[in-house]
Amino acid sequence: MDLIALLSQESVIEKEQKKRHKFVPDLPELEGEATRAPKIKEHLFFENKDIYISKHNRYAAYPEHSHQFLELNYIVKGECRQIINGVPYLLKEGDILLMDTGSEHSIEALGKDDLLLNILFNNKSISINWLMNMNHNDSILYKILLTNNPLDTNAANFILFRNEQNEHIKQIINNMADEYFFPKVFSGKIISSYLPILIYELARSLPHEYSETFSKKDPFYEVLQLIDAEFTTLTLDAASKRLNFNKNYLSNMIKKRSGQTFTELLNEKRLLKANLLIESTEIPIQTILTEVGFSNKTYFYTCYKNRFHCLPSEVRKK
Repeated sequence: MDLIALLSQESVIEKEQKKRHKFVPDLPELEGEATRAPKIKEHLFFENKDIYISKHNRYAAYPEHSHQFLELNYIVKGECRQIINGVPYLLKEGDILLMDTGSEHSIEALGKDDLLLNILFNNKSISINWLMNMNHNDSILYKILLTNNPLDTNAANFILFRNEQNEHIKQIINNMADEYFFPKVFSGKIISSYLPILIYELARSLPHEYSETFSKKDPFYEVLQLIDAEFTTLTLDAASKRLNFNKNYLSNMIKKRSGQTFTELLNEKRLLKANLLIESTEIPIQTILTEVGFSNKTYFYTCYKNRFHCLPSEVRKK
């Protein structure tokens, strides 16, 4: 039996919900009438486990609730309508919804051909903010997106990964679910090994999801993309020609939108990349500063010291 066949089987609660045409509580917090969204407590799920995986019961709407832990919803098959922090969303097959502690959501009734997996994370240090900050190391685009926080406050504690952008994540989740529902020797250790990979894949995918909040025709968005992609050789003159904008207009717009000049943003990207290489490789520092676009060694060292409050050689000694 494969995963979809297993998940398609009707659980006891599903049979009851199908028969009654109404929600059957599966947790004590959801019993009775609630005046506000109840908080689901972690002790109900985690018994010496890093994660808890379950199928969402079909045939009845699930009431609004929140969690004390990070939750991931994965649409294995079909579709799912949810109201997240008061806003309706349609999730389709392959979509992944990541919800932080305190986000509130309700789920409309799933049909026979709709399959939703819940993955709950036991480690409270893992949050959307923590994942976001992991990406601060290298991308000037992501740094600006994170600083400016273009998302509305309702969306700040959840993020939706659409199907076309997450093939690696889907494969990891499928592998974890196979080990979870069809346990074999070492399944627990294999799941624990997949967990950090899943977390890093989620973190790596965040810049794309956040960048979607900018219009593709926004020159500010486009110049940040250019800086990220071509920082070693890019100039303001080249950027203005590529984007078909007057150089002075583009320079003023960048300063107004980011609070920094084009040169400051370019140097920030070069310094972030240089620091990443200094920390993670043994490449000679002279080679690194040249590779990231600095032509003057003294200028590089001055900029690096101002940015990181130490010298590259001191980082290497740590």
